[in-house]
Amino acid sequence: AGLKRELEQKVRSGERLTREDGIALYESDDLAWLGGLAHEVRTRKNGDVVHFNVNRHLNMTNVCTASCAYCSFQRKPGEKDAYTMRI
Repeated sequence: AGLKRELEQKVRSGERLTREDGIALYESDDLAWLGGLAHEVRTRKNGDVVHFNVNRHLNMTNVCTASCAYCSFQRKPGEKDAYTMRI
């Protein structure tokens, strides 16, 4: 309860959170409290407005040889699930 109060105070005052604060928030099992705190910050920064983006682009192929470490989308030529759409 004491840590929650301390984190709430930091968040509400706009104080920068430490790595340890972030870990404490991540490890919190009180999702309603965490969501409420996040909602307060979002509302303070953006008002009562929500934005979203509908991503509607067609990927003509998932074949790629770049092997980027972060990409889970690409397939090597000839690999199972590799595709190229015809125009």
